[in-house]
Amino acid sequence: MICCVFAALPVMAQDAAVSEQIRQKIERFRSTGQISAAGIDIASRQVLPVLYERRSYRPAWTKPQRIDDLIQMIGRAEEEGLLPQDYHYDDLVRLRKQAGNEPVAVADLDMLLTDSLIRYGYHQNFGKVNPGELDSNWNLTRNLGGRDPVDLIQGAVDSNGIRDYISDVLRRGPYYRRLKELLAEYRARAAKEGGGYPSVPAGPTLRRGMQDARVVLLRTRLQASGDLDDAPVANPGLFDQKLEQAVTRFQQNANIDVDGAVGAGTLAAMNVSLQSRIDQIRVNMERIRWIFRDIRDNSDFVIVNIAGFKTMLVRDHKVVWETRAQVGRTYRKTPVFRADMKYAQFNPTWTVPPGILRRDIIPKIKNDPNYLAEKDMRLLDNKTGKVVDPDSIDWANVSARGFPYQVVQQPGPENALGEVKFIFPNSHFVFLHDTPHKEHFDDTVRTFSSGCIRIQHPFEFAELMLNDPQWNQAAIQKTLESGKTKTVFLKKPMPVLLLYWTVVPMGEDGPRFLSDVYDRDGPILKALNKPFKFVPPDDLPDWMQDSAS
Repeated sequence: MICCVFAALPVMAQDAAVSEQIRQKIERFRSTGQISAAGIDIASRQVLPVLYERRSYRPAWTKPQRIDDLIQMIGRAEEEGLLPQDYHYDDLVRLRKQAGNEPVAVADLDMLLTDSLIRYGYHQNFGKVNPGELDSNWNLTRNLGGRDPVDLIQGAVDSNGIRDYISDVLRRGPYYRRLKELLAEYRARAAKEGGGYPSVPAGPTLRRGMQDARVVLLRTRLQASGDLDDAPVANPGLFDQKLEQAVTRFQQNANIDVDGAVGAGTLAAMNVSLQSRIDQIRVNMERIRWIFRDIRDNSDFVIVNIAGFKTMLVRDHKVVWETRAQVGRTYRKTPVFRADMKYAQFNPTWTVPPGILRRDIIPKIKNDPNYLAEKDMRLLDNKTGKVVDPDSIDWANVSARGFPYQVVQQPGPENALGEVKFIFPNSHFVFLHDTPHKEHFDDTVRTFSSGCIRIQHPFEFAELMLNDPQWNQAAIQKTLESGKTKTVFLKKPMPVLLLYWTVVPMGEDGPRFLSDVYDRDGPILKALNKPFKFVPPDDLPDWMQDSAS
């Protein structure tokens, strides 16, 4: 027994020496506000010091296998659409080989490993990019749900499998997992194809029955993307039925007009590079990191995918209903945010929002004195609420600034909101509603509104939202026929998430790559590729706020 005690003394002395080096660095940070390891700045200025203080400055990484597991995990950060260099990867590989037993070097490696884990854990929890910096409307959850970040990091350090621990803590669901698989698939395709798909040159529209040298290249392109099998054909230059079916499949998955022919639009989509698709997947993985807490923590909610022109109802984490949607024009973009739906209103009036009043309605009234009557709109005094005769207004001298009236459209099928609207109070005056412009639901790109979301089957949606046997389709139709405005509150508020995803990874026809109609992917990709920046979650106490170094 005495021999064992003496054998342990050098190890204990080594740990004490390393602890002393860590203590000195932490105490120096407390007095100077600066902290580094091996000449490399530590970004985690609060969580890391608190973790070591709770450990009485003992080193955290005492088991070689756990060190190797962490370095291996961050070395594979590209599998998550992230960059290994954001997590000290090259420095850790170098220091791991050089550390030896010298206390200063061991302490430096220990602290750098911890900083790497904190950075990686933060990005996996909240995303590398702060959505609030790109969009001031952002209001989705950005907190740890009351969990202590130091405890979470310590749990990862202590775990037997750090990747499994992080996955268990996050529980991001099948959408993220499928995007991760898709990223690996497309990187494998890029490697196989030498970096890109075969291109098809410009030329006349290719259709079934045509014989053209470009058809051979078209076959090669569709085989490379998996839209067409590589079975040999007697005449590769003939645009046959099987090739038309492959083109149709490609058009469906690319969310472009489906006609089975290869015109300029289809050709442009086909010639999008594999790297562009890889970047698109990475951007949407980041978007899921931003919002997965809202999806994970609510079993029932409504999602509007603005880029996909779809509205979906999710119950018990499964999509149980969906419909086509029309969203804001490219110059009146539908914002991304979350709010709770409170009520539905049948036969609604429409009070014209200030922005639309200024940009659209007042100019139209000035050009056409009968405009209000034609649209069944009334002019109401802001102070008294009384109806005002439009002919009593000198419209030539009216300005939108300080306009003392409200313009209210009366109920009816031609009302801008149609016959039902769904209200989730928000500062954007945005909600879901019916529309008299149902013809636009047949269009592939459905950017027609002034920012609100028009849905194709609003009465089915109403029945689902109200979730009450008294409000079946017969009752809804009876209310509509009455012509009277009727407000019906939901039994409990329903979360509504207005999101923007340009890749839909799951579906019967395989993944879909959607057009970035609002040009929102580019800024995210640019920020993803920038050097590391650490932005604190909203719910950390002041003493635990980490900031960029």
